[in-house]
Amino acid sequence: MKTKLYSIPDWQAALRAIGWADAPTGDDVEKAVSRELTRGKASFAEQAPGAPIEKGCRATLRTESALPKFNKEKTVVTVGSGLYDPAIEAQLCGMTAGGRGEAAVKGEKVSFTVTKVEKKVLPPLTDELVRELRLEGIATLADYRLCMDSKLKEEYAAELCRRLLEELLPAARMDPPEEEDIRRVIDLEYEPLRARFSLDTLSPEEWKEAFENAKLRDFYTQIYPDIARLLGTTGRESYYESRRDAAAETIRACLVLGRILGDDADPTEDPQAERKLTQALTGRLLEMIYGG
Repeated sequence: MKTKLYSIPDWQAALRAIGWADAPTGDDVEKAVSRELTRGKASFAEQAPGAPIEKGCRATLRTESALPKFNKEKTVVTVGSGLYDPAIEAQLCGMTAGGRGEAAVKGEKVSFTVTKVEKKVLPPLTDELVRELRLEGIATLADYRLCMDSKLKEEYAAELCRRLLEELLPAARMDPPEEEDIRRVIDLEYEPLRARFSLDTLSPEEWKEAFENAKLRDFYTQIYPDIARLLGTTGRESYYESRRDAAAETIRACLVLGRILGDDADPTEDPQAERKLTQALTGRLLEMIYGG
């Protein structure tokens, strides 16, 4: 690779400035486990008299208004969903069964009475709920907790990696990416597309029909997600021009990531260089945050 990097800011100082006080905790893991295992399995039970309404509760209302939607003997509202009326839902929080309120909706007065309150009830977390997911190698609640713990930590470290790179790139001293390097990066990503879709055999008209045809876009995108890069292009040079900025950014990112890691992975030789460097830095950040 001809493009040269001369210096980057102190990446560890930049990382400390970003911080990781919001790294996932055990409570975050438990909430995620509960959310995923009980998705679609919640039921509702009538709330104890005098218990206040909270977000997620289901409130049955009797409403009076000149507006037909808000003039009904019985309307069931999931509080906090935003599916009814935000002003009324906000008022409901903290109210109890039997409570009354008023709100202005579309310039009209709406009076409502809470006739019933139900609280969401989640099933207990069990190994059986885990087995219903049919995840390979995960059969118990303990297994699933470990899996979710790793998932949240890895996602957080990957986001931290992205933010760190975002901080370092503008201040890094380097050459503008060389045209030859840019061309080579695009060559590497274009080649598998060329082979898969026989791009060399397409006439300009056929290319346009394939990749500018709105009717074919959804079909192609569902079967070949990587085809998205070809959509809207009119030929090889059009494709290369559309990918110049992304290729230049890949070169810059690889240079900075490589400097941090002491790794000379070259995106003009390896189309997976940026992914590998990002994974390596993500792994290092995991060790820094959580040890081990």
